[in-house]
Amino acid sequence: MRILFFVFLISLNLFARGEISVFSGQDEKMQEELKKLPKEDQRIYQNITPSDENLDIDINDVEDPFVPQSSLVLTNDEYPLKVYVNEAFPITIYAKTTENTDFDFKIGLKKNNDLLFLNPDAKWENVQGEYVTTLWFEAKTSNALLKQISIQLLRNGQVFQQANLNLNPIKYEVTPSNNNFAHLIASSLEVKKIKTSNFDNHNVIVMLELNARNTNLKSFYIDGVQKQGVENLKGDFNASSAFYYAILPSSKTNFEFSYFNKDTKSLENMSFKLIVSDDEVSTQSDLNPTNKSFNIYKQYAFWCLTFIFAVLFVWKKNYIIFGLAVVCFILGFFVDTNIKSGILKAGSRAKILPTEPSTYFYTANSNEKVKILGKRLNYVKVLLENSQIGWVLREDLQKN
Repeated sequence: MRILFFVFLISLNLFARGEISVFSGQDEKMQEELKKLPKEDQRIYQNITPSDENLDIDINDVEDPFVPQSSLVLTNDEYPLKVYVNEAFPITIYAKTTENTDFDFKIGLKKNNDLLFLNPDAKWENVQGEYVTTLWFEAKTSNALLKQISIQLLRNGQVFQQANLNLNPIKYEVTPSNNNFAHLIASSLEVKKIKTSNFDNHNVIVMLELNARNTNLKSFYIDGVQKQGVENLKGDFNASSAFYYAILPSSKTNFEFSYFNKDTKSLENMSFKLIVSDDEVSTQSDLNPTNKSFNIYKQYAFWCLTFIFAVLFVWKKNYIIFGLAVVCFILGFFVDTNIKSGILKAGSRAKILPTEPSTYFYTANSNEKVKILGKRLNYVKVLLENSQIGWVLREDLQKN
C-alpha cells in the first residue's frame, strides 16, 4: 500500500507541476502542500527533473533569416518605334524603389555608336515616391541601335541596386533632304533675326537667331559651309533657342537652307537675302565692331549745329537758341572717335562670341598688334591684323 501511495503522490506532483506551468501564481500554494508530506517524499519530489514547458521565450531574441531585401523596378512610357535619322526622340523612365535613403543614379545603355545619347546628365524627379526622368536620343544613321537601358543606384560610389529595361526595336528611317538640308528635324523652326557683317576682306559672317520645338539645335549643319557652328544654346529639347553662325564668301548674296517638319512630314525651305550691316554691336550677336569713322561724322555734325545755332543767336538774340548751341557743342566732345590698340600675346586664341563654349577661329602665332573695339565681361573685342574680328580674353592682351 505504501508503494501505491508513493506512486500516487509522484503522479499528483507531476500533474501539479504541469498546472503550475499553465496557471501562474500556483507556486506558493504547491510549496505549502509539499511541506505537509514526509521528508522522504519531499526528497523524491525534489529529484524529479523539472519540465521545460515553463521557459519564457523572448521573440526579439529569435533571428529571422528571411529579411526582405529592397528592390528596384523600372517601367517606361510608350515611345516611338519609328523615327527619322537626325530626329531627337524621348524615352521616359520610371524607377520605383523601397530604398528611402540618399543615393545617386547611374544610367547605362546597350547601343551602338550610330545613336547619340543627348542628355547623359538627365535629372531625376521624385513624384509621389516614384523617380521619373526623360532620356533623349538621336540617330545619326539608319543603322542606329538601342537594346537596353540599365539603371543603377549608388551609395558612396558603390552599386547596391540595379535593374534593366529591355526595349522593343526602333526603326530609323532616312530623312528626306536636298542640297541645303540643315540636318535638322523639328516640329517648328523660326528665324527671329538675321544679321550679316564683314568678317575679313574676303568673307562675311551670317548670324541667325533660331527658335525651335522638339529638336536638337546642335545638329544644325549645312554641307559645304567650311566654318559654321551653334552658339548660346538655351532651353531643352522641347523648346530651345540658339545662334547659328556661318562664314561665307563676300560674293554670296543669298543664304538658303531647309529642315524637315516632323508634324507635316515635309521639307520646309528658307531663303534670306544677305545685306551687310556695319552698325554698332547688337546685344544678340556681339560680332560687329563699333564704327569709329562714322562717329567722327557725328562729332562734325554736332559742331556744325553749334555754329548754326550761334549765328542764329547773334541774329535773333534768343537765349533758347543759345542754349541749344551750348548743348550741341558739349555733345560733340562725348562722341568717341578714338580707337584703342593693344598687343595680343603669342598663342592667344580668338572666339566667335564672348562666351565660354564659343568656337575658336584664330590663333596668334606671334605677338600681334590689334585694335580694341569693345569689352564684355572677361572678353575684349579686337580687330586682328588680317581684318577679322573676334573676342579674346582680357589677360591675353597687353598695352601697346
